Amino acid sequence: MIIRYLMLFIFSILWVVGCHPTLRHKAFEWGLTADSYRYGDLYHLANLPQFKKRVETCQKKYTNAPHRSNHALYIIGDSFSEKERINANDFDVSSYLRIHWNDSLTIHLDTTKKNILLLETVERHFREHFSVPVRQLTVSSRPSAIGHRLSATSVQQAKTWTEILKESEESLTYFLFSSDFFLFFKELKASLNLRWFGRHSDQVAITPDGKNILYCWDTDSSRITSCFKYLPDKEVDDLVTSVNKARDFYLTQGFDEVYLAIIPNKTSIVAPEMGLYNHLVERVQQHPHLQTPFVDIWTSYRQHPQAMYSLSDTHWNCTGQAIWLDEVNKVLK
Repeated sequence: MIIRYLMLFIFSILWVVGCHPTLRHKAFEWGLTADSYRYGDLYHLANLPQFKKRVETCQKKYTNAPHRSNHALYIIGDSFSEKERINANDFDVSSYLRIHWNDSLTIHLDTTKKNILLLETVERHFREHFSVPVRQLTVSSRPSAIGHRLSATSVQQAKTWTEILKESEESLTYFLFSSDFFLFFKELKASLNLRWFGRHSDQVAITPDGKNILYCWDTDSSRITSCFKYLPDKEVDDLVTSVNKARDFYLTQGFDEVYLAIIPNKTSIVAPEMGLYNHLVERVQQHPHLQTPFVDIWTSYRQHPQAMYSLSDTHWNCTGQAIWLDEVNKVLK
């Protein structure tokens, strides 16, 4: 009886920790469990050993810089600029703030600095981000007691109980079964399915030469996120107009400049031949009516397509990241 209650208590603790984001993060910090994304998000979905590579930790160029430029950089960004990948030590700036496209924030601009806003978006979400007015940042004329950050509210969509249970179940599964011991069996199963039946996770796609693994949102032409989804000229015109309106709005709010940075999908660089590529990045950046200055990495990436993205992840490796950061810092200067 005691053993039964003890086991019930232990599994209850594991369930609570596994489902609670903060407790789960603490467990990772204390080394009690392994990060399920340590080998990349695509490996996380597919568990194929030929695409298993630990995510790199990239060097920060300005960590010990004695003097920074008198610039304040604000980013509205996607996963490429998340704090786990990008932070203030990557830029030659004296002030830095980044929020996600799904968040909203009220800020106060320091007029003694040159305030620059960077609209960073991965290619797959560009059509969604600029189909509506960009208003994630609200500029206030009054500073707050805690500095330029007045308030932050996350825009959360209402979730059904079924969705909450599904997320909790997935979190618990990754928390409990992400060690290398369990990954060995997951890899064995995934390898046998691919070798014997030609099947793999429907969340990924594999290039015909078998050298690259890709995200299905990029390759499925029925999705608006795909680089193979038909993109009419009229929509490109409207998107460019939306970008220009975003720049005009934030210039009137007090920013000194607004830049656009479209980061290409991995598929667009390593495997554009897998479908009828819509050339979104090029068509936007070369559009005759685009008035917004942009950070161009398309040209550099296409020159060395196999050297820019992580083998096991949708995001860039340290080489690809360094090229983007160099281009952004050139803009800042």
